[in-house]
Amino acid sequence: MKYKNKIVIYTSRLSLLIIFSCAAVMSPPGGPKDIIPPKLVETIPPDGTTHFKGNKVELVFNEYLDEDTIERAVIILPSSDKKLEFTYKGKRIYVEFPDSLFENQTYIISINRELSDEHGVKLDKGVQVAFSTGSKIDQGSISGKIEYFNEASLNLWKVRDSIDYIKFYERKPDYVFDASNNGGFEFKYLSSGEYRLTAVDRAVSGMPINLERTIYGLGWLPEIKISNQKKIEGVNIRILEKTGPIKMINAESLQQSWGRISFSGDIKDIVDDLSIELIAEDSVIISADYFLNPKDNSKLYFITENQINNYVSIRTNSLKKNSINIVDSSKIRLKMESFNDTTDLSIIQPNSKYILDIEQEKIKPLKIIFSNLINTKLNKKSFSIARDSIVIPFEFFWESPLSINLFPKNNWEPNSSYTLRIMRDLIAPIYGRSLKDSIASIDFKTSSYTGFGSLLINTNIESNEQIFAELKNVEKLVPEFRSVVNSSGNTSMINIPEGNYFLMFFKDIDNNKVYSPGNIYPYVPSEWFYNYPDTVEIRSNWDMELEVVELKTF
Repeated sequence: MKYKNKIVIYTSRLSLLIIFSCAAVMSPPGGPKDIIPPKLVETIPPDGTTHFKGNKVELVFNEYLDEDTIERAVIILPSSDKKLEFTYKGKRIYVEFPDSLFENQTYIISINRELSDEHGVKLDKGVQVAFSTGSKIDQGSISGKIEYFNEASLNLWKVRDSIDYIKFYERKPDYVFDASNNGGFEFKYLSSGEYRLTAVDRAVSGMPINLERTIYGLGWLPEIKISNQKKIEGVNIRILEKTGPIKMINAESLQQSWGRISFSGDIKDIVDDLSIELIAEDSVIISADYFLNPKDNSKLYFITENQINNYVSIRTNSLKKNSINIVDSSKIRLKMESFNDTTDLSIIQPNSKYILDIEQEKIKPLKIIFSNLINTKLNKKSFSIARDSIVIPFEFFWESPLSINLFPKNNWEPNSSYTLRIMRDLIAPIYGRSLKDSIASIDFKTSSYTGFGSLLINTNIESNEQIFAELKNVEKLVPEFRSVVNSSGNTSMINIPEGNYFLMFFKDIDNNKVYSPGNIYPYVPSEWFYNYPDTVEIRSNWDMELEVVELKTF
């Protein structure tokens, strides 16, 4: 018994020793969560040192860092293929250069937002530290702001020669900088010369631009030249969700006489300008009708006059506007084949949760969307609309073989319930079976009447330049509202649905009435733009006026 007791006591003491030993290297429990980003507090030699002769720089931070993030976060600029060597001790990073440095060159230690402290809190913005092997530090700078829904970085190239002036994007950028949370950026310590600048998602920063895949943004300056320590400010950039020309990405046969073509972007505004050819195996052009998918503007359907049981080629020809490719030429070979379609016809829209947005001064149609092609030679006896069991007279218009619009002769009642009925025996799908039930009955509701207001905008611009004001609803995917700012600097918009809006101004250089983001090859800068800092609230039956909006164009 005594022996067992001794073992217990000894084991307990050992356990306590282990517990206290572990506690000595761990952060104490409790307390508020660390959300404060790490901060660079000192550099050795100091930031701005000239006549630098060493091969090592020491970076001192205010807290312990996550060692695994250091190598990904710290680089030397101008960029080099040679890797830096790092030593991390306590709160200090020792950066050692593998080769001798060029004479009379300003070098920048750039720390991106990948660097985080021991709790995983990252830098709130990129940091730059400069030193020179010569007698001065270059003081040129480029600054501005990025508009993007994600974390963004800036890639900057110093143009080397006439070929690099055009194909700069094919190599790694000379300078890289991470924008702050609000999109702000500043390249500092730049030498005299000509530069090219792009904004990209931070995940692909520091890499050449892939014209097929990289989403990028460009500034509106046709060229960026730095001389005599010049500072260039206000270089603002928008990164759109998609850039580059629209491409045909795939096609599929839905039956022997119809199919679907998918594009990489919205083609609604250019569908009438598209040049599409359906080509038989013997190179004969096949006659076909084309129409948009009623629910997806990136998809286009085609219907041929005759059935085809063979391969066809679908060719889209290049579409250019103002020397910029809007649609890429492409070609897809597709096997048109039939199959026994045994599926029942269904109604995609409306459904039981559908709410039809209505207006008091304009009758909005009820759009019915089918799952399969319909013979459009039907009369309105195929449909009926009722409210409180009272049948509503209406007119109809076929948008396409997939969708029809019903217009009541008298306007819809607001906040009311209606019933749509579709007679199976009077609906004739071109393929497949008709509706499962003899009468498809769908209940839907109407909204309250949409209210409308107007907006008068006064700016400080007095010129004949083509500047547009654009309103975009904050919450709803509805068309934008645009109006030209006149030579006195004023513009007005009427009949705007009530709601909250973003307001943007842009200079319509290419006269297409929409903002153009530019093109990296051949290089075309973006159009100048300015985002109004506050949301604009449009109220029903209100005439709102914005006092002088200060615009600075280039």
